[in-house]
Amino acid sequence: MKKIIFSLFTLFIISSQSIVAAGYIAIYSLNVSDPASYSKSLDDLMNSDWGKSFPATVSLHQYVFNGYDDATHAVVLDYDDAESLGVATELFNDPQFIMHLSETSSMLTNVEESLHMKLISGGSTEPENNGFNTVYRMKVNDPSSYAMAYTELIAELEEAGDIIGTYGLRQNIGGDVNYYSHYAYTSAGSMSQAMESAENLYASEDFAEFSEKVSGNRELISISVLSNIISYSN
Repeated sequence: MKKIIFSLFTLFIISSQSIVAAGYIAIYSLNVSDPASYSKSLDDLMNSDWGKSFPATVSLHQYVFNGYDDATHAVVLDYDDAESLGVATELFNDPQFIMHLSETSSMLTNVEESLHMKLISGGSTEPENNGFNTVYRMKVNDPSSYAMAYTELIAELEEAGDIIGTYGLRQNIGGDVNYYSHYAYTSAGSMSQAMESAENLYASEDFAEFSEKVSGNRELISISVLSNIISYSN
């Protein structure tokens, strides 16, 4: 009965989120040749009047493991709603931001720009629990049934204490959708915690059941691990 009630609740949440997005994530994956100088320029920008007025949480991440992707870093912008996204897009035309682009253009190459709708979010937001992110990029054929299976798995993992930081499921709505349609992620405080959580995940019966449910519906494209360098929020 508990499983049935939880599944019905999950379906209600997913149906609601298909109508009203729970926010947006913009990701700019970069190949950075001078990380120290780039970090300083970003820090100066985010501590300026422009940065203090920017309507999103801004995070700089470094790829620890990224497969064949050329990106070394990612700038992630977390927007609460469409209005914040619209205001921020206008701020990209501000002279102060354009100056930042001019300062950093020689030290980076754009690898990917993408916009994602937040479908499911949760977990501990404490900084000490979110030093490393594991990102699973995938192609999903039936988003609703996948989201239900994902939510059931997450609930079991949370109950078992195997999720340390935040987690989420995102849908790609701007960018190259031929590569992946969705990504899911989990966070941990350290690399060792992230790997211990992964070991517990892959060895669990819950993950075996999840894998069976999504077989034929999900094609896993890549798994990346990123460390969080710094975050800025207003």
